[in-house]
Amino acid sequence: MAFLYLTEYPVLEALQAFSSALRRFADSHGKPQLYHATVTWAYVFLIHQRMARGGHQQSWEEFARNNPDLLQWKDGILTRYYRAETLASDLAKAIFVLPDLRTETTPNA
Repeated sequence: MAFLYLTEYPVLEALQAFSSALRRFADSHGKPQLYHATVTWAYVFLIHQRMARGGHQQSWEEFARNNPDLLQWKDGILTRYYRAETLASDLAKAIFVLPDLRTETTPNA
């Protein structure tokens, strides 16, 4: 769903709309505690980055084929950026927390 929002709106509007929809969904099922701000925001920004790197309008099928790491939940991509304790924290669930693990970067050529 985040991919769809990002095809329709600029990134910050997509983030707001998607986060609101996800919260409403959790609330409507009586489980508001399931909404996780850091996970939601991080995935929206990662999806947006990958869409931009694609360099052209991609279908969902093409995007999914080219980014399988974003679709893997267990030991998913966020383990590269966050400690498990951080993601499990009440703070990370309530607000977006910046990544707390260093990642390797490729120097600019």
